[in-house]
Amino acid sequence: MNLHKVLIPLIPLILTTPAAMADPVTVANCGTAHSYDTAPTRAITLNQQATEVMLALGLEDKMIGTAYLDDAIPAPWKDAYDSVPVLAEKYPAAEVVLTKEPDFLFAGFGSAFSEDNLGAAQKWHDLGVGTYLVDASSKTYHPKDVPLTIAPILKDIEVIGDIFHVEDRADALIADTKSRIEAVQDNPAGAGRSAFIYDSGTDTPYSVGCCGGPALVARTAGLNSISADVDGTWVDLAWETVVAADPDVIILIEADWSTAAEKREYMENDPVLSELTAVKDGKFVTVPFSETLLGMRFADGVENVNAQLAALK
Repeated sequence: MNLHKVLIPLIPLILTTPAAMADPVTVANCGTAHSYDTAPTRAITLNQQATEVMLALGLEDKMIGTAYLDDAIPAPWKDAYDSVPVLAEKYPAAEVVLTKEPDFLFAGFGSAFSEDNLGAAQKWHDLGVGTYLVDASSKTYHPKDVPLTIAPILKDIEVIGDIFHVEDRADALIADTKSRIEAVQDNPAGAGRSAFIYDSGTDTPYSVGCCGGPALVARTAGLNSISADVDGTWVDLAWETVVAADPDVIILIEADWSTAAEKREYMENDPVLSELTAVKDGKFVTVPFSETLLGMRFADGVENVNAQLAALK
């Protein structure tokens, strides 16, 4: 018998066996659990925050759809993003998702799995479809009165790395993300200054409370938010509160639904708000919405805000 001829066809099988026999991964997430015998190959991301985790880990070839942009995709990920079909401007209907036959749904906000949108995560698990909600958005793990840390970002990278068996990529991304954020924490340009964080609204300003990602951006850069004593991630403030605080800096969140330029123009043209010290002195800092979330661009956000604060000095 010619052993050479017999063994050659077996080589590809031997090389692929370790990946095929990888241990199942069981993920507990926001009150539910799901096991993955193999890495998903038909993933759909339901928010930009989730999309960018996948792109940062180089998993665009495992995606069959995406949805719900809040602002522009960064240039380094743009080509990869453009290779993935966009299923809807906001959340796709559950029926649309079903027709795509996904094996994994990844969301940035709990609203994705509400009954008004795709329905409960357990419903999808019962169909054999895995789900994951970014850790920071889980009220199970993060009550509205407990300030967030950077731990949820690192956990998301680790979990997605485990699910898709790209642990080495995940480890490198975790190390880079952590070191960049810690570098800002070690040299915060906003130390000793107060800040009003302005998302949207004119009659009533929509701002941030104590405990979400935007508040953590400000805190990491050394700023004291004027609404740090208010429970919640996003909150309605009164303009009287802003005027009484007379903050040193105003952080304008850039988003499709409310641009930084619109908010600045409103404040500069309002007879009362235009008299705020920060408005008169032009002490504005702009940060994209996606850079205020505990996702792949959070490190960009803290670096961006810190650099602008340093320039304001």
